[in-house]
Amino acid sequence: MESVDSTSGSPLVGAVLIAIVAFVLLMLVVPKDNIPVINKYPNDWFLNKAHMAFITNADGLIKQGFAKFNKPFRMITLLGDRIVLPADHFEWMRRHGPHLDHQPLVSKDFFAGYPGFDGTAAISDPSKLLANVIKKKLVQNPHVSKLHNMVRKDLLAAWSEQSDEWKAVDWAKDGVSFISRMSASVFVGEELSRDETWQQVSTNYGMTVFLAARALRAWPRFLRPIVQWFLPACKACRAEVQRAREVLQKNLAKRAAEDKEHDDSITWFGEIAGGKSYDPVAAQLGMSMAAVVTTSELLKQTIIEICAHDLATPLREEIEAVVAEHGWSPAALTNMRLLDSVIKETQRLNSAVIVNLDRQVLSPVTLPNGQYLPKGTAISIYMSQLRNPEVYDNPDTFDAYRYVKLRAQGGKWIYASSATSTSEDHFVFGIGKPICPGRFFAIAEIKTAVASILLDYDLRLAEGYTPKLMPFGFELFADPGVQLEVKRRS
Repeated sequence: MESVDSTSGSPLVGAVLIAIVAFVLLMLVVPKDNIPVINKYPNDWFLNKAHMAFITNADGLIKQGFAKFNKPFRMITLLGDRIVLPADHFEWMRRHGPHLDHQPLVSKDFFAGYPGFDGTAAISDPSKLLANVIKKKLVQNPHVSKLHNMVRKDLLAAWSEQSDEWKAVDWAKDGVSFISRMSASVFVGEELSRDETWQQVSTNYGMTVFLAARALRAWPRFLRPIVQWFLPACKACRAEVQRAREVLQKNLAKRAAEDKEHDDSITWFGEIAGGKSYDPVAAQLGMSMAAVVTTSELLKQTIIEICAHDLATPLREEIEAVVAEHGWSPAALTNMRLLDSVIKETQRLNSAVIVNLDRQVLSPVTLPNGQYLPKGTAISIYMSQLRNPEVYDNPDTFDAYRYVKLRAQGGKWIYASSATSTSEDHFVFGIGKPICPGRFFAIAEIKTAVASILLDYDLRLAEGYTPKLMPFGFELFADPGVQLEVKRRS
């Protein structure tokens, strides 16, 4: 065993000890309020038990909290304290929009100021450059034909053309790859989207950041600025950013030497920035983060539900009919009503998070029951409305035609039944100014991918396999071990 010089490390040891003492004192003197805590345990000085309960049983804790307190309560999470509000506070949050903001939480929860988290910095940038590019450029033309061509190329490369045998595929990996490459074909143009290094970075970066953020949250806040330099996941983030910077800088230099126009987000960012300084690498990584992680999760889960409920035939009939009439166009996607319903129903029962509308209080507000929330408080709404029996018949049952039938009822459902819509009954995409601006492109990608897959392949889940979700705190992920089999259609 190697010896350790007891003097050389003493300043660092002393600093850490002082920081620990300061942290404990802060925990003891922090002002208390009248909001109860659901996962506070005796002698849990460093919150290890509270954090483990959050990681493994967040949904159960929320149900316990509302049953025990019958009002909003506090939960200790890896993100810090979070006040959980019931779903019926949707309208209260909408009315108090000017007093609440989403971006400060994104910046804090995903470490926007840390090296390697450059994509997070772009997403949470107060100038909203990335959001404006999505709103003003991306959603104006979803590039359906380009998305279709890219996913077909990827399908042939990943799943081959053999027609007479079922083949097991890595759907957890392929689902991410398809969305990443489809997005890149629009975001950075054909040449860069084919670059192997860029493909790897744009595919992996979002999940690398998520894993690095998880790793950092496991450490006390006062140690995070130090440990981020040593955590493997954070090192991986910094390496991904460096690789992206090298590739994109070469592409930018080549473009500067050409007299050629490009219709992609590299050009769009420059146009929307209007001469103001911005980091093009961070901007592209932010686009990849926003496009890949949650969209690929919904795509993966949608295919699983299609297989689990034997929906390939009716969906294929609809897809063939609308593509024959409209080609691969926005009009075709709009008329895929059953597929739209399947995607929204998948999202209803397999939402990527169990709480949403995450906000930080900008100025003091009071909840409907009189509870006071000071500036800086973090709040979220529990999404129990997704299984509300007063809104949905048999709410725990997957019904592929649910939103087709609701749309036929008219009224609010003419709009609220769409997969891109948001309402008090289904606010997975958010509300107000922080509403997800990329939801139209995300649904276009998913529809294009699912339609392309179903036209060319038969699908099934492996015999004996039962789909499941993987919870982690407030998050829910598709099973990374999903067993999907495919066969080329003749």
